[in-house]
Amino acid sequence: MQAGLSHQINQAPPHMMHSIHLIVSEIGDYGGPAYNHLVFRDHTGTDKVMMNGLALERQASDVRALRGVMAPPSEGPLAGQKIIKAVEVEIFQGPVKEYLRKMAMAVEALHFVNAQNLSYRPEDVNGDSPNSITHTLIRAMGLDYPEEATHFWAPGYERVILPKNWRSKYEH
Repeated sequence: MQAGLSHQINQAPPHMMHSIHLIVSEIGDYGGPAYNHLVFRDHTGTDKVMMNGLALERQASDVRALRGVMAPPSEGPLAGQKIIKAVEVEIFQGPVKEYLRKMAMAVEALHFVNAQNLSYRPEDVNGDSPNSITHTLIRAMGLDYPEEATHFWAPGYERVILPKNWRSKYEH
């Protein structure tokens, strides 16, 4: 009886599950370059946090900086541009404790990526990009990049900006 009870305590009912979603949007029109970002939702399905990569202007340089950001949900990182939401994939669903652990792992990876002071060069389609940051966050959380999100032209999405031996301090 005790084992069953502890299992029930550790298992949140389906209506209390939190989730993380990868959203792929095409910029401009169908077939345009895709931009990836993550949305963290609470148990009601309300967007709570957004994480993504951005290319930012640097002072006294023509080369933009590549940074990862965590922000409250908004109109999205592409506000003001014509975007077409191509696909949304739930990459995690679970109780709040595990959801917050995943979020902490992603924040830890954001700090690591930003400390690298990376440059964004859009002409280098195999280089680091805002899409690389999103993939990096997915991997840092111990999740896999979903196959259904690979069918879009998302420059740099295959790159992961973490050392091969990366281990989060939040791993079990």
